[in-house]
Parts: sequence; C-alpha cells; structure tokens
Amino acid sequence: MKTQFQTPDFLLDAPISSVDGMSLTWYYFGYSYPLAVIIGLFQIGGSILLLYRRTTLLGVMILLPVMVNIVLINGFYTISVGAFFNSVIYSLALIFLLLLHIEKLKMVFWDLVDHLPAVSFGRSWIRHSLRVLPIAVAFISLKILISNRPYDQTLKGTWKVEKLIRNGQVQPNTAWLTDMRAWSRVYFAGYEGCAFSPNPYRFEPSESLLGSYEFDSLQSKLQVAFYSNDTLRATISNRTSETMRLQGVLDRDTLDMQLTRVRR
Repeated sequence: MKTQFQTPDFLLDAPISSVDGMSLTWYYFGYSYPLAVIIGLFQIGGSILLLYRRTTLLGVMILLPVMVNIVLINGFYTISVGAFFNSVIYSLALIFLLLLHIEKLKMVFWDLVDHLPAVSFGRSWIRHSLRVLPIAVAFISLKILISNRPYDQTLKGTWKVEKLIRNGQVQPNTAWLTDMRAWSRVYFAGYEGCAFSPNPYRFEPSESLLGSYEFDSLQSKLQVAFYSNDTLRATISNRTSETMRLQGVLDRDTLDMQLTRVRR
C-alpha cells in the first residue's frame, strides 16, 4: 500500500551525514519496493499462521527472526520509542509461543542425530582440527589481504582545502564554480580510496577525481593513482592531527595545498 518506507523529497537533498537513523532506515528499506513487499508478506503470512494451532510453530519460526531484526534496528537506529516498545512486546509474545513447543524443538535440534555417512580420519584430534580449519583459513586469508593493501590511517578522513596554489598562482575561493580541479575537499578513505572534490557543500562523483592512494608515513610520501590515469606524487609536511601541507605534481601542474581536517 506504500504507507511505509516513504522518504520525504526534502530529505533526499540533505547531506547523508546530517540524516538521523530513522530517516536512513526508512530510505534504505524504501529503496527497493519489492524488498518492502517481501518483508510485509513475511509478517502478514506468519501472522496468519499464528491463528491456527497446527501452524502456530511455523508462524513463530517465520516471524521471530523478522521481529528480532526489527527490535535491533529500532534500538540501534533510534527509531521512535513507541515502535521499539511494540517490537519488543511482539517479540516476547513470539518467544512465549516458542517456549510452548520447547520439547519438540529440543528433540529436533538437539536430540535428533543425523545418520550421515561416516568419514574416518583415524584419531579424533584430526577431526577436530578439520572443523577448525575453515575458520583459520578465513582469518588467515583476511590477514593476507590486509597485509597486501597497507594504508596509513593517519590521513583517513575529510580535509578542507584552506589554500590551493597551482603553478605558483593562488586559486580564489570561487574558482571551483568554473574549474573542477579547483578542489575544496579532499577525502582519504583508506581501503575505499580517495576523492578530490571541487564542491565545498556536497560530493558529486562526476565532478571529482577518484582513485586509490598509498602513503609512506616514514618518508611522508603520498602517491595517488586516479582512475582518470593521472598520478599525483606529493610530499606531506607540517602534518598534525588537524592540519597538513600537500605539495606535489599532477600531470603538468605543480600543487601546493594547505589542508585542515573536517570533524564530523
């Protein structure tokens, strides 16, 4: 019926950092109408199953995961107090109905032993080791991935360009209106790469230079590989937690930028 997950048009033009958890949740779930319909059908279908004794347990099994997820969203995304209270009450009611079938559940999930084909590896410690192996492989793979993509986290964040000097010429504060390389914001996002944006009020990918970067904190050397095939090689100096100076060469331009961290 489209009575849920409808975002007011004025919020669509708001910076994402200024939007509260309620609005973010509503926009996220409302982005896909089929998803909203599926969630609604699960709740309606599960509720109908609760009306019949034969299907009560099935209804609880369908509804409880949905309701627990709603409770967590309501709590951690600061949805209204009334919605949170209702979701907790519904979840407790479902847990009560679930406990009425505790003996059946214990028999199915604990007492029942599947008679799968036996696989013998000799000693029991080998079988236990094989159970742990997938977990170890997952963590080791993640560690290798991180080691092969080293990024110094000291640059990570949003930086305001207080002063931009290109080829010895100081760029006016309004230069970004006509020149997309008169940057007003520099974003270093770690594994997500970086962006040099001209607009001081919003980020528009089509106007910005996007790429990946590597920073050697020992030598204060920065290299940015932009997706436009340009490469910036720069030196970072006067670096503190709040300010730094970036000097380098991009294409045929020499750059000198004074940056100040933007706290969010």
